[in-house]
Amino acid sequence: MDFCSILGFLNIIARLLGWWQRVQSINSSILENIMKKLNAYKTLAVEFLNALLPVEKLKIRLRVQDKLDQIDGGLSYGKLLSELGLSYIATCDSSSSKLLKGKKFEFSTLGLYLAPASKSGRNVCSFAGACKAPCLDESGHVLLEKRSGKSTIRVARLLKTWLHEFRLDLFNKAICHEIKKEAKLAKKKGQSFCVRLNCTSDLDFSEVIASFPEIQFYDYTKDPNRQSMDNYHLTYSWDSFSKGRLPFYKQAIARGQKVAFPVVKADLERILALPSTLEMDSSDLRFLDGEGSYGILAIKETGNTQQGIRDGFMLDYDSFKKAIAWIEG
Repeated sequence: MDFCSILGFLNIIARLLGWWQRVQSINSSILENIMKKLNAYKTLAVEFLNALLPVEKLKIRLRVQDKLDQIDGGLSYGKLLSELGLSYIATCDSSSSKLLKGKKFEFSTLGLYLAPASKSGRNVCSFAGACKAPCLDESGHVLLEKRSGKSTIRVARLLKTWLHEFRLDLFNKAICHEIKKEAKLAKKKGQSFCVRLNCTSDLDFSEVIASFPEIQFYDYTKDPNRQSMDNYHLTYSWDSFSKGRLPFYKQAIARGQKVAFPVVKADLERILALPSTLEMDSSDLRFLDGEGSYGILAIKETGNTQQGIRDGFMLDYDSFKKAIAWIEG
């Protein structure tokens, strides 16, 4: 290679380096602008999801609590959502296919989804057991998001759960606003209206429920101490064959509550042919259920389904028969 060729080659390298530096400068500027616009609460939620050590998660929770404590209690509903970077606390006829099925019966359903079990750093499902690993929180859109490396839904659920934990005053104010708004909208559409506040949690919302005696609320629960109310219907949930659970199943049946069982799809028809069973997949409106003590739900893929089967949470035909004999024995 002669001298002129070398100079030409070096000139090309210099131009490429200059171009690369300009690109890097632009990218840095774009990233800086994005970080400035990124909601501080969502940033903390993403950090929490990515934190590996419990001490790291604890430090993030303390920062969240400190920020939430600074929010003015008189903040309006709209400004609260804007502050948190949320579109809503609970949503009516959400992307949940189960809640949407209520439309066939002319019902509009408001559903609240929180970060389940201890995923927020606080246990919102205190009686959960074998259901933790295959929790439905990891199904549907959440599962698809997780597989694609996204966390939008999980971040939103974390923020709502933290709001409930650290600023219950603001949470209750917001959820009551949404209940009133959606009830009014349903009435305008000529639809009946109901609310499920524990779509992915098992918390006591009796204060909120008592504030709306004219509205139908319902939940699934594993809490043996939770009581039904005139406007609050409860379905007890199967967890496992743990001996400590047996008195709870018997108590639920004695109270007139139905016990819901997740079963493998291949055995669904055989199980529904057994006495005292009823299907619970056609809608989520449990307060409209007919006769039968044992509600049957086909299991949904969550990524941990096989563990749910091994732990006795999700049942096949033989294990379901065994469970009923155990409860009725």
